[in-house]
Amino acid sequence: MTESYPYGLNPEYLPGFMNDPRDDDGRQVVKLGPDENRELAAATVDRFPAASGDVLDFAAASFDRLWWDDEEQWVTMAAELLAAYVQREERVAVMWGNLLMPTVTMPASVAVRHALDILDAGPHFWIHPLGGSILIECLMDGQVTVATIPSE
Repeated sequence: MTESYPYGLNPEYLPGFMNDPRDDDGRQVVKLGPDENRELAAATVDRFPAASGDVLDFAAASFDRLWWDDEEQWVTMAAELLAAYVQREERVAVMWGNLLMPTVTMPASVAVRHALDILDAGPHFWIHPLGGSILIECLMDGQVTVATIPSE
């Protein structure tokens, strides 16, 4: 997925807080370079075959499918899905369905606080708790898939 398009050419498309050095949460966001992005993709999204376009096929993995109907429900769902990572003060990566925006990492608590901003910036994205074995895919139609990443 990472080789088809130039990577990260438009960081200005990221949610505003991610580019604001005066924002307390924004200062905790790290934008990954192309090599770091390729390494993360190889350990996460690239382990799943493509279903169509940049949507992943989870058939070979253990997964749960959830749905949100409105933005408020997405915010609640994001908080629930990331609660354990917030409690352990872990970081998560957010990878976008288009490669124009760079992949970013941040504390899970920041991702929860800005779940709506993340959704608004790219309604197709993946969240991966760093060091964990799950991948959360969010599609613009309200479908959320929580999958166990297959081992190599």
